[in-house]
Amino acid sequence: MVKRFNPLITLVITSYMVLVSHALWAKELVVAFGLSRPPYVDERSETGISVELFKQAAGQLDWQYKTLFVSIKRMERLLERGDIDVAVEMSRALPGLHYSVPFISYSNYAIHSRDPRFVLNSMQELARHSICAWQNASEHLKLSEIVAGKEDYLEFSKQRNQVIEWLNGKCDVILIDDTLLRWHLSELNQSSSVYINNRWGKVLLPFENNPLWFYVAFNDAQLRDAFNTSLKELIQTGRYQQIREYWHNAATK
Repeated sequence: MVKRFNPLITLVITSYMVLVSHALWAKELVVAFGLSRPPYVDERSETGISVELFKQAAGQLDWQYKTLFVSIKRMERLLERGDIDVAVEMSRALPGLHYSVPFISYSNYAIHSRDPRFVLNSMQELARHSICAWQNASEHLKLSEIVAGKEDYLEFSKQRNQVIEWLNGKCDVILIDDTLLRWHLSELNQSSSVYINNRWGKVLLPFENNPLWFYVAFNDAQLRDAFNTSLKELIQTGRYQQIREYWHNAATK
């Protein structure tokens, strides 16, 4: 009997959350995304996996919003000051905010120049290598103690630049999601100014939270609750996975 009424209950809850979100935010929301992370976020075309997933979830709630594309650190500052309403793809490091259910995951690897001797049994072993990482990777991967004072550890706000510097020999190892890396290599392959080394190997980072999940952060708890209901519906209907697979396939062509 309970199972028979589940769809109706879901519809009632979703409708209620839509009404709540309308009452709370008749104004246009300001939503921030990161930079240079295609196929997850691409500020040039204002598209990508995370952009589309948020658009679909917000659309079910009839939210109106405008988007900003900024660095992770600036996104954090804007949200803390209340200059934006929503930040997409955030870790849960900042107190006082309201975080969604897990929104998007990255599978992060140590990519190297196909060295048969390269092994990585623990994150501490990264200290032996020069590293190019994304902005806030030391926080996300809990590397702060390992890379403290390490001059050949670099973080980049734009992951396109991270990939270019790795290709130019700035570091031995790049820490990156493999789908994201393939996307950048495919784009850079069109440029004669960058040498693309297609002979590389990868090792999944031995980090307990890999894949690494990110969240949508809100200043308002009721907005967060409405978004969670909508996101869960996307997952249950299979639309969430369809969006991920579409962009993943585009990245690996």
